[in-house]
Amino acid sequence: MNIILIGSDGAMGKVVTNISKELGHQVVAGLQSTEETEQPFPIATNFDDLTKVVEELEIKPEVMIDFSTPQLTDELLAFAVAQNLPLMLATTGQSEAQEQAIQEASKSVAILDTHNTSIGVNVMQEVSKHLSKVLYPLGYDIEIIEKHHRYKKDAPSGTAKMLLDSVEEGMSESATKVYGREGIGEAREHQEVGLHAIRGGDIVGEHTIIFANNQETLEITHRAGSKELFARGAMAGAEFLINQAEPGIYSMNDIF
Repeated sequence: MNIILIGSDGAMGKVVTNISKELGHQVVAGLQSTEETEQPFPIATNFDDLTKVVEELEIKPEVMIDFSTPQLTDELLAFAVAQNLPLMLATTGQSEAQEQAIQEASKSVAILDTHNTSIGVNVMQEVSKHLSKVLYPLGYDIEIIEKHHRYKKDAPSGTAKMLLDSVEEGMSESATKVYGREGIGEAREHQEVGLHAIRGGDIVGEHTIIFANNQETLEITHRAGSKELFARGAMAGAEFLINQAEPGIYSMNDIF
């Protein structure tokens, strides 16, 4: 694959660059926050300059991978449509308006929109749907805990929200969302789902869903050992997109 990498100077961007070489792919251009970080490919710091970079490339890009910031999402979508390039969108924290813009852009290009590129997390998403479908009607309470490094800015994580969506689908009703618990109030209601965010150190990412009743507790946990697993998942998603003949919105589960 010939890849345009958005966020090429970020932590994930560096890992994607290395993994792309290992897998025989090539980053042909990048967008990043500063020109001070040298790269083995042409870079730009804004989308106007990236357009010029792409025009001068001898190798035609085939797909874009985005590990950047939601502040770039609107311009990124416009660029993807203008360049007619499929987009592996792995950035989290978009607003509702931006999510709608993603849906609109997917009418023109193929977009794989995910809050987590880990294969294991996406399997966990499917499992949690089935667990909540069985256990919630039997009186089990559901809580979600996520842990990340000190530098992660959005909370709860996009992955926690993704898991909540799966839990709600299994519940067959909307959950009353409680973000952390503080103070003394009424006892917990069964329809509540608590989401709790922990930030500290260099935790790559950990997500746990707890199903608890008066007799037992069942927990399902995913722990990320390194950022490499997310890069490999993004590569799998990008390869999937290149082979899609039609525009549309896709998820990681579509590649399984």
